[in-house]
Amino acid sequence: MKIKTTILIVFLIAIVFSVYAWVPLLVENDPLVRMPGTQPSQGINLEAPDRCLNCHADYDQAVEPGFNWKGSMMAQAARDPIFWACFTVALQDSIWALGNANAGDICERCHFPEGWLGGRSDPPNASLMTASDFDGLHCDFCHSLYDPFFETTYGGLREGSDWSGYWDEAGNTGPGSGTLSQTEATKTYQEDLSLSVDIKMFSGSDFYTKFNVPVYSTYTENGSGQYFSSGGGQKRASFADAEGKHQQLYSRYHKSKYFCSTCHDVSNPALANLGLSGLPDQSGGLDLTTDQYSAFRYFHVERTYSEFMLSDYAQQGGAATNPEFVLLSGGIDWAAKCQDCHMRDVTGYGCNKNGIPLRPDESTEHPNSGLPAHDMTGGNAWLSYILGTLDPTVPEYDPVNVQILDKGPAVLTLDLNLGQTPKTNGDALIAGSQRAKDQLRIAATLKDLNYDSVTGQLSFKVQNNTPHKLISGFPEGRRMFLNIKAYVNGCLSYEANPYDSDAGTLRGLPHAHSSPALAPTEAYVDELVYEVHPKSALTGEDETFHFVLATGRYKDNRIPPKGFDVAASYERLCEPVWHGQADPNYFTAAEYAGGYDEVTMTIPQNAEFVKVSLYYQGTSREYVEFLRDEINADANTLASPAPSGEPNAYIVQTDPFFSKLKEWGNTIWDLWFHNHGLDGSDAAVDCIVPFEMTSASWGTEPVPCPVDLDGKCGIDFLDFAVFASYWRNDCSIDCGPANLDGLGGVDTADLAIFAENWLCGK
Repeated sequence: MKIKTTILIVFLIAIVFSVYAWVPLLVENDPLVRMPGTQPSQGINLEAPDRCLNCHADYDQAVEPGFNWKGSMMAQAARDPIFWACFTVALQDSIWALGNANAGDICERCHFPEGWLGGRSDPPNASLMTASDFDGLHCDFCHSLYDPFFETTYGGLREGSDWSGYWDEAGNTGPGSGTLSQTEATKTYQEDLSLSVDIKMFSGSDFYTKFNVPVYSTYTENGSGQYFSSGGGQKRASFADAEGKHQQLYSRYHKSKYFCSTCHDVSNPALANLGLSGLPDQSGGLDLTTDQYSAFRYFHVERTYSEFMLSDYAQQGGAATNPEFVLLSGGIDWAAKCQDCHMRDVTGYGCNKNGIPLRPDESTEHPNSGLPAHDMTGGNAWLSYILGTLDPTVPEYDPVNVQILDKGPAVLTLDLNLGQTPKTNGDALIAGSQRAKDQLRIAATLKDLNYDSVTGQLSFKVQNNTPHKLISGFPEGRRMFLNIKAYVNGCLSYEANPYDSDAGTLRGLPHAHSSPALAPTEAYVDELVYEVHPKSALTGEDETFHFVLATGRYKDNRIPPKGFDVAASYERLCEPVWHGQADPNYFTAAEYAGGYDEVTMTIPQNAEFVKVSLYYQGTSREYVEFLRDEINADANTLASPAPSGEPNAYIVQTDPFFSKLKEWGNTIWDLWFHNHGLDGSDAAVDCIVPFEMTSASWGTEPVPCPVDLDGKCGIDFLDFAVFASYWRNDCSIDCGPANLDGLGGVDTADLAIFAENWLCGK
């Protein structure tokens, strides 16, 4: 029997090594990717969204939770093509650095929370995900979360004890008051207390002390996807007077700013648990770094929540929003938590059943709380738009996008037919895209523009209207930039940060092989391109797109929110960084206090018109090229052999583990290329093509001359040559720019107009 067992073990090892040159490790046994919270082994089974949409959708698209959620990025987290391509690269990077693909589990826990909790994240290539796993962060996931700091929240010590004001609980004076809100909050507290017993550290020891707080006082926030989930079936939400046919619990957590920290401070636990964070071990080697410290203390990936926590808005009671924001946001004049802007209160019913209160008008328990709009809108306008174009019933339907994205799970793992498919929810997705563009328009204001035509000095402010950095979120390939144009004698004589629409990128970008050269009158100004560039000591790159391998930041000049506490930003790893060095003086004290960037520069003298435009581009050509080339093994940023001992750094195209992922390189490139219009389709999807957030100008705008046919300033013999070419060909079908009178063909009437305007622009 012993011999047979030995033979079996040898056989199994042979199978493993015939599939992988690297050695897989069960995720549950891997300390590098372990983080606190509920674990897959605890048997949490979430309900699919269609169970919720029966009541919470299809009755009022303007305010209902269902329609707005379906158009959000939350609902599309597992369908996001950028995620899939980035995920594929991250798996390869994980094998390169760690010797297995388990870093992919970190991605899956946030993009497939139902599947992750259900134990379908191993192997960590999403091959086991199914059904409503593809609905991303959906209803039952969010409404099953409980507060890991339930003890201090319940006692009013974490977010405050202003029960009637901040929490909007009418008449409540705290524990023992006997109000409905307090009674229901006590029930929730008791449930949370029972759930906390099952939360353990990787070592198996208790996560909580006998006082119901985390063992380590340095663990103060559950960021980076460290969620705590209830399996009891109760739906947790923010109203004590809610009525429903399902079990429910009143949750202050769901209207707390800390709720949003769960997903919006993202760090790399693998590098931290390797011991590379520099944080002192407090456990004598028993517990992981991730068990001991909040995620914001190690290896920056995203810091949206930390940026908010360092602003005026996160201080007790919040702060007034900027007047421009109030005007454009429909009256949001105060913000104290993320939900104030991203789940704004609206007037409406929470479901389609009779007898429920119209909020806020008919609620005596929460008289100031409207129905939270479940759109959760950020700035990602292009992804929801493109997914919306897969629906043949919407006017935006694009069969090319269908051809690119709907290759099926055997090719891309992504199954677009599962869950709340975009193929039948195009209207919600297109509406979500429009909301994202509206959000971008109110995010910034250009103010105090001045130009001295004698000296050429130009000055203005870029005002951040948001409670976090501008821009924020996923850093790779995302940028905001200022474009400045100055006109002298009617001619464009200077342009800062010109965007080349034919190439699909900024001109003059350093180290970007697809970036066209600058013209003599153009300039690339790096300070006016607001972005994050990670760096990696592992790959040896000052600037890298390998976010799994990032050990720091090379550039982070994004505009701080109002009241940004730069001294405290070091602990949260979100201080400004310039040329690889932390630079607290990058912004002045006044800029930190006011939440703006004051720009002063010299441009050509004697301009009669100056225009400053602020653009947002959600995904750059450079990043998409990186994803394509890393997946297709056409890159050289990773060295072979790998630090883990893997002989070849680039294995996506050859390793069976990637068999249903290896086409993502071509897919993401084709998707971006087509929707930028570089394939000749004339598509120009906002935020793939830079989207103008706001603009300001000085002087009188020159009137374009109708016969400036070659696109150069002034009318000369080159324009005459263009006109003559149309004249010779009669241009009876496509008269182009030479058809000056708007009638068919190019004839003597057009020649007369051309002659009349010969001196235009001289």
